[in-house]
Amino acid sequence: MRVLSIGRPLANRAIDNHTIFNAPAAHDYDAVAIDPAGVFASIREAIDVSAPHLTHADVPVVNGEAGPGAPIAEILRNRRDEFTRVLERGGVIAVFTQPQAWIRDVTGFPGCDRYFFLPAPAGMAWDAELIRWGEGSSAVVSDHTHPFATFIDAVQQDVLYRAHFNDRAPGFAAAARVFARSHGGAPLGVEFPVLGGRVVFLPAPGQPSHEARRDQGRAIVDATRELLGHVDDDRPRWLDDETLPGFSELDAATRRAQEGLEDAKQALAEAERDAEHLTTVRDVLWRQGRFSFLPAVARCMELLGFRVSGLDEDEPRLWSDEGNLTLEAEGSDGAIGMAPHYRLRARLDALIERESKAPRGLIVVNGDRLRAPASRHAQFEDSLRVGAEATRYALLTATDLFAAVQAALAGANDATLASIRSRLVETDGVVSVADLLFKGSTSGALEEPAPAALEQTVEETASAAAE
Repeated sequence: MRVLSIGRPLANRAIDNHTIFNAPAAHDYDAVAIDPAGVFASIREAIDVSAPHLTHADVPVVNGEAGPGAPIAEILRNRRDEFTRVLERGGVIAVFTQPQAWIRDVTGFPGCDRYFFLPAPAGMAWDAELIRWGEGSSAVVSDHTHPFATFIDAVQQDVLYRAHFNDRAPGFAAAARVFARSHGGAPLGVEFPVLGGRVVFLPAPGQPSHEARRDQGRAIVDATRELLGHVDDDRPRWLDDETLPGFSELDAATRRAQEGLEDAKQALAEAERDAEHLTTVRDVLWRQGRFSFLPAVARCMELLGFRVSGLDEDEPRLWSDEGNLTLEAEGSDGAIGMAPHYRLRARLDALIERESKAPRGLIVVNGDRLRAPASRHAQFEDSLRVGAEATRYALLTATDLFAAVQAALAGANDATLASIRSRLVETDGVVSVADLLFKGSTSGALEEPAPAALEQTVEETASAAAE
């Protein structure tokens, strides 16, 4: 396991130290440590041209929207997406807490604040109400079971925190796990669950010596490894010199078995690649988030005959002979509210301004996603239905989308798929496709009306691909 540190150098063999500009892609790491103060210092240097900055590919960093070089705004937006991916994959982001502040002269990124890169828990924001300014030099562990308690021990003689958390802020008590406080009781070390990962705020050290940075780096590596459930595999070389009776024979047998295992893994990887598109289809029933749910939705739409564009630019659109759709998608443990409506409205307005014609939209929702499809309650709030009807876009549940794709995989004819696409393009409000999927409908789709038959067909297809 390796840790990416941005904005604050840490001394450890497992840590890669970089600036916000020259760091590799953060989503390639399972754990990231970041100091917003160091990030802001680098941004200010790039704006003022007081120090040269290059990207990881040695492209000069510039404060502009066009011309040679890499624009600051584009880099910062990419970093925000990378940190989102880290958390959606279950990673850990350790943040040296700093008070909120803004840089307002980044071209193309107005109002850049110190936590621009960091998603927040639902219903919360990293604002001045939650993160309060305040300087102090004490930190006391309040929860010794937390893995990052060892970091607090490592900085005991070198704490100079710049901010603390307001434990009376709305949502704090329900979301936060406090493991360190000041002597006055202010929360300094706090963990929040965000998306599928964890954000851990730490009190910032002062100006540590090299030895102190080494202790702090080791504490961060050990704590993130424990949070992620990684085993320490940094085995010392001298261990090979320590022998045991019969060990060499067992070691040789292990190596032979390992070779066989590698062959089996290769065969398994090939089979999984063959069946990957079906796994992605089934993901539409439980995923959430732009980087996991939206690709599953896009794959399903391709199987229904749509062409998909704009995924990489976070501007997904669907294209077909029946018409085109601006796509939004959202998943949640509960019912989906108005958030995707507002995103779609903004995109539709931008398209009207840019293309001078009225575009159509589609929102796919995966509400109550942790329940089996047959046991789900309402997947969306009624306000979203009203918004779809009033704004004239289509609203489709993930379960209906999955049923349509089951029909496509089971051999639904071209006329049926065209009817499904037409309905998505033409409907204002909630879309139902059940009448299009089974024999006896006007499209004459399938011989088997039972959903179980479709599920069996999908499983057989996946099994055949794996074989």
